[in-house]
Amino acid sequence: MTQMGFFSDFSDMPLTVTQLTLRIKTLLESDFALSDVWVEGEVSNFSRPQSGHLYFSLKDAAARIQCVMWRSAAARLRFLPENGQAVRVHGRLGVYETQGAYQLYAEEILP
Repeated sequence: MTQMGFFSDFSDMPLTVTQLTLRIKTLLESDFALSDVWVEGEVSNFSRPQSGHLYFSLKDAAARIQCVMWRSAAARLRFLPENGQAVRVHGRLGVYETQGAYQLYAEEILP
């Protein structure tokens, strides 16, 4: 095993940031369990710009995840979540490449 251990399967050639992000995206988005997930948490930083998309964070006592709900899914909501509200969100985990961040792509939100 090399000194790096975890990276022993990689060649000695460094990856670009784009290559690394795409590799992480592929690994994360190919995990079937993360393509159909329910997550519970408290809504924070809720935003609904003119585009109709919803942007918010879900948090608990120890962690936070960014969420996006596209306009088409948001149009089917029976209520709009509010900051501080406990909700259950259904969606899939993905990677927003330009920021190198994972996020939850929400399809449904329940109070």
